[in-house]
Amino acid sequence: MRLTVFAVVLVFALAGCAGSTAPSGKSSQRGMTKDIGGVPEEKEFKEVDSEFPAYPPDSGLLEFYPRQKSQNRFYVDPNTLSIGPDRVIRYSLVVKSPSGALTVSYEGLRCKTSEYKLYGFGVTAGEWTRSRNSEWHPVPKTAGDFRFALYKDYFCDLEAIAGRNERDLIANLAGNPLNNVTDKNR
Repeated sequence: MRLTVFAVVLVFALAGCAGSTAPSGKSSQRGMTKDIGGVPEEKEFKEVDSEFPAYPPDSGLLEFYPRQKSQNRFYVDPNTLSIGPDRVIRYSLVVKSPSGALTVSYEGLRCKTSEYKLYGFGVTAGEWTRSRNSEWHPVPKTAGDFRFALYKDYFCDLEAIAGRNERDLIANLAGNPLNNVTDKNR
């Protein structure tokens, strides 16, 4: 009797396996055949071409502060701040030394990968020159680095952009994000 019951169970088990198919290359969502939402698949990053913006003016720049004191002063030109369709935040950066020397650059920042890119430098008022090194670099994880401050305190919230649009990022720069108790990025 046991042998008969075992044979019947074995036949049903093998019949159930015969109807199954090998998994396809596409993963289903709990047996659903079509996409029902959730986390989108990671798409390959494709950077859009960008042109140099207008050269930053002497006034109207937004000052921001790195986490460690510096003798230099750091500014972003709000007129050049943009979020591209590739999710790259682009901006003109101005660094002023105590002696009055200026360093002007046009940069990009990717929150998703914690990387920055130098597109070019201001050589004279109104003129840009392309950067020789156009690769993406990791944002330095040191408190005194101004790019770390832009990434962590003003522009990014973990891997996401810290705002819906450019206006939100300008508000972050104009405010004091270090006192923002809702920041989950610390």
